[in-house]
Amino acid sequence: MSAFFDQTHIQQILHTINLVDIVSTYVSLKPKGKEMVGLCPFHEDSRPSLNVNPSKQIFKCFACGAGGDVFKFMMLREKLSFPEAVVFLAEKAGIKLPERQREPREGVGRNELEQVNRRVGRLFRDWYAGEGGERARKYIENRGISEETAERFGLGWAPAEWDSLSKTAQKESIPFDHLVKLGLLIQKEQGGYYDRFRERVIFPVIDAMGRVIGFGGRTLGDDPAKYLNSPESVLFDKSRALYGIQAAKDHIVKERKAIVVEGYTDCIMAHQFGLTNVVATLGTALTSEHAQALSRYADQIVLVFDSDMAGAKAADRAIEIFFGQHIEVKLVSLPKGMDPCDYLLEYGRDSLAELVGQATEALEYKWQRMLHRLEGEDSVNGRKRAVEEFLNLAAQAFSRGGLDAISRGFVLNKVAKLVGQPADEVYKRLGQLERRLGGRAASGRPQSLKQRAAVTDSYTSSIRQMLEILLNRSDLFELAKGALPADWKVEDPILRPIAERIWEYGAQGGRGGCVEIIAMVESTELSKIMTDMALEGEQRGNFEQSLADALSNIQLILADRDRQEIREHIATSEEKYGAAAQTAMLKDIQSKLREDKRRYPMVR
Repeated sequence: MSAFFDQTHIQQILHTINLVDIVSTYVSLKPKGKEMVGLCPFHEDSRPSLNVNPSKQIFKCFACGAGGDVFKFMMLREKLSFPEAVVFLAEKAGIKLPERQREPREGVGRNELEQVNRRVGRLFRDWYAGEGGERARKYIENRGISEETAERFGLGWAPAEWDSLSKTAQKESIPFDHLVKLGLLIQKEQGGYYDRFRERVIFPVIDAMGRVIGFGGRTLGDDPAKYLNSPESVLFDKSRALYGIQAAKDHIVKERKAIVVEGYTDCIMAHQFGLTNVVATLGTALTSEHAQALSRYADQIVLVFDSDMAGAKAADRAIEIFFGQHIEVKLVSLPKGMDPCDYLLEYGRDSLAELVGQATEALEYKWQRMLHRLEGEDSVNGRKRAVEEFLNLAAQAFSRGGLDAISRGFVLNKVAKLVGQPADEVYKRLGQLERRLGGRAASGRPQSLKQRAAVTDSYTSSIRQMLEILLNRSDLFELAKGALPADWKVEDPILRPIAERIWEYGAQGGRGGCVEIIAMVESTELSKIMTDMALEGEQRGNFEQSLADALSNIQLILADRDRQEIREHIATSEEKYGAAAQTAMLKDIQSKLREDKRRYPMVR
């Protein structure tokens, strides 16, 4: 079964859900006049370019052009279809949508798959709490994680048997094809299925919206793969997912600082010790997607890595990524052989908090690493290689705009002092490296809006002005309708569907805000244009007079077209029909001109 809906349900959701609350789940918003502003989640934003209008319940990014209502925000942010966005927000609002029988060729929606993940998560949790979960509970206890914390993070257990999930799924009528799509079951070549997670402690991965998007499993058997994640799916992408974000998000926003660790238990233990702004990557190096997600919540990122070589390499990678995110990055290196979980258990919260407070700024960290390498380099070529590596990193940061003037000066002075050359020589070399990187750096810039409503002539311009006003003042619809002839047309192909929605809304007696009209379109591109038009209409102001001016101009243009058609008709009528026919035709024309006064009452 799947949900279906009509405009009544959409309006009900709009009146229940607050756009500011939804956007705040992803972006830290701050008041600016009558609006809220924050970093746009749809491109790499370095300054707050996303505006949310609480009164109109619409959003607009003045950098990348994204805009629309709460449905379009979810569609763009979570890559949902319009129906999926409606179902998701209905569930969020506690609004029950009617059910219908699924058509055989319809695909499985994200919301339906997430519900399957949630059911399986409860199964893992039940197995953890049962007799068979004793080994998992013992492991968690030995790691120092309390029962309360284990329950808060929904820790589970996957039994050692190859078919525990498949058997239970059959009993509980959980669709096997859904479980295969999520990677929880794997289909055998010879037929049948087996469980992906076996003999593992399970860590549910929950996104910022509180949805179960995947699982991680730590083996307690002899599997050489110590950790195993859900495979890539429409829900799960480990290059984007951050473990613990649902628990840490609000605290990150409050403190404007995010602490990033490498492991599940590191993150869980930090929360248990009261460090609640901690998240973890999922067995992968930090990615630009992670960086972009965190930059929406925090002004500063502190990376806490193990002291082994893998941790050092991860730190290098993180520095490169965060240089391009316009966010302050610092690093903490733990004592040799310790991870954050071990450190907290041995030294406590205050000690780790002190290390975080003394974290080394990323550029300085890289500099110190280079100096350490140079201690063992006696040759001139070796020293040059180390310096060139550092300059390359700095050039990448400069080309992305990731360093301010003070940081740039820091690099120039440090490197110049090290190599014994004037700062202007170092500056020249950095310029060469930046130019080499220029093409690649430019490719990541956000593109401008591809499609806008064309204003090719006075008629189209007046139509657009009328629609801009009606998006803001639907109560003026009857005035507009009464001023236009029944056979008027919108010639512009982009404005046409917008006018159709406004006329449909007005004919139904709609008198709400522009968000109710924007919600009638499913296209995010069209939604952008409508949002632009609503904001332009608001900026124009003086709605009644602006509408009267637009209507008057539309009537004038239509009347001129009618008269031109008549003139052309008269010019050819004598030649075609003779003088007598032309005389009769002139009487008809006089009648038509009198009719024009009724068709176009605003034309003088």
